[in-house]
Amino acid sequence: MREISMHEISFRSVSPRDMDSLEKWYSMTDELGYATGFKSLEEERERIMSHPMISMMIILGDDQAVGFICCELRILDERKVVWIHIIIVDPVFQNRGIGTWAVRRLLNNFESRGASVAMASVSEENKCGLRFWESLGFERFPTMEKALNNSGTSGVAIMKRNLT
Repeated sequence: MREISMHEISFRSVSPRDMDSLEKWYSMTDELGYATGFKSLEEERERIMSHPMISMMIILGDDQAVGFICCELRILDERKVVWIHIIIVDPVFQNRGIGTWAVRRLLNNFESRGASVAMASVSEENKCGLRFWESLGFERFPTMEKALNNSGTSGVAIMKRNLT
């Protein structure tokens, strides 16, 4: 299995032809359950396909959809923050650097548009997910985790990375 370079990865808007891939990935709860929050595409479709969410297919080469990324730009404490909600890489293409390069490309794009912080939420049980975000320079954000826990949401690790 060869590594993928950043230059082979791009994004494009989700189109109707991508629904079959998204449906397939959302149904793969054994392999992708943490990435999808163990929800069906039907449960998530409206949220991920509407403003302010930015939903894109991760493309390898000319137009091969190999994943999906969903994020939004928020303002927190007068700073632009890109919040990555979902990243999915088809299991056939995992462990080849695609997710890493997709996140790097996404962060570069948002940093050039003034974002200074990136955040992601990960189940504390998702050890692979935690290692993935840590490998990209993200660190746990205990202050926000505590606030979530106090509001009734537990078991979630909030990962944060300063971009500037």
